[in-house]
Amino acid sequence: MTAAMGDNRYGKSGIRLATVQRDGDTHTFTDLEIEIRLAGDFGPVHVEGDNSPVLTTDTMRGTCYALARDGIDSPAAFARRLASRLLDASPSATRVWVRVFSFPWERVEVDGAPHRHTFRPAAGGQPVVTLVRERDGEPVVMGGVRGARVLKTTGSAFSDFRLDEYTTLPPTRDRIMATTMDATWGTTAGADLQALAQAVPATALARFATHDESESVQHTLYAMGRAVIETHPEVTWIRFVLPNEHHILVDLTPYGLDNPNEVFLVGDRPFGVIEGTVVRDGHTAEVGW
Repeated sequence: MTAAMGDNRYGKSGIRLATVQRDGDTHTFTDLEIEIRLAGDFGPVHVEGDNSPVLTTDTMRGTCYALARDGIDSPAAFARRLASRLLDASPSATRVWVRVFSFPWERVEVDGAPHRHTFRPAAGGQPVVTLVRERDGEPVVMGGVRGARVLKTTGSAFSDFRLDEYTTLPPTRDRIMATTMDATWGTTAGADLQALAQAVPATALARFATHDESESVQHTLYAMGRAVIETHPEVTWIRFVLPNEHHILVDLTPYGLDNPNEVFLVGDRPFGVIEGTVVRDGHTAEVGW
């Protein structure tokens, strides 16, 4: 019996860094989390214990901090610089993945005006930039968002689903629908990634809100994706991961009370997960993270 090393990659996750750009007493604060992976000719590391091809993950972390010293114009530009540097520093690598999560902050208002150097967390989830680059190729950059929480108290149904002897879920024509949206999207060359980082989630969540004819999370997922494709011509595809965050009507009859769709148990486990990609005609979804 013989064995061979298959596909593999390695890298660093959870690299947190922040920068302050100081223009007098007006400051710009950038807060990021970075993930890196390298793939290439690393078979000897696994098979023979030969570490000579390895650019250490500690070096990857240090590279992020060192490059940040020159400033971060945008997450996408920073990802490009990181990818180029890592390929230069690791001759055995043939492909690099860089993913940058932005922690959004907004200025605190004081007397009706934004304060120059005080911030608070902003709502709407974390913008994400994912970059994939082959050594001899151009980088493919994708936009995204992580952790955009949204809930509607009506306008969602789930009924007429398949039944078997283990089905206990009752059908409903009116329920709470809640999710924490993760999404990734591809764009045409030259698209304004920073503008789309705000605009695409806004379009998707607006369609979530107005899709009151929803028969399922799947039904709404497609409506959200279609809205993004129709509204933003630069977006060629969008992929969603939508956990179904259950709100279960509580039985109040043991207490002699009715429950006219008002009191709910919020269950965090287990939960359904709905995933899907909506693609513009003539395009295909890229390989992401």
